Amino acid sequence: MQFSTASFLAVLTASLASAAQMQINYYSDQCSSYEGQVDVTWATNVFNGKDNCYNYQFGSWANIANCNENGGCKCNFFSSENCQNYLGFSASGTGNCIPVSNARSFACYYGSN
Repeated sequence: MQFSTASFLAVLTASLASAAQMQINYYSDQCSSYEGQVDVTWATNVFNGKDNCYNYQFGSWANIANCNENGGCKCNFFSSENCQNYLGFSASGTGNCIPVSNARSFACYYGSN
């Protein structure tokens, strides 16, 4: 079996395009009892990216782990679906922990924020 250079590059590009930009970890308490995660692949640039929103409800606390973007990562959490009614909580960087028990959606961004 032979792979052409074009085939190899196509596979490499596809795998990079689907790589997670960051990971949101959810916890049942103040970020010590892990419940699950969401791998974020749709984050947009904080300055000139299009709006993005992900409807999701899980856990009482959250943090951003594995930020893979230069300039940092940030997610805003909302009490209604479709990123309506900002809760006043944003996670950014790593080692953060915010209450999200009432969150029903979030939007994530990268860049110098």
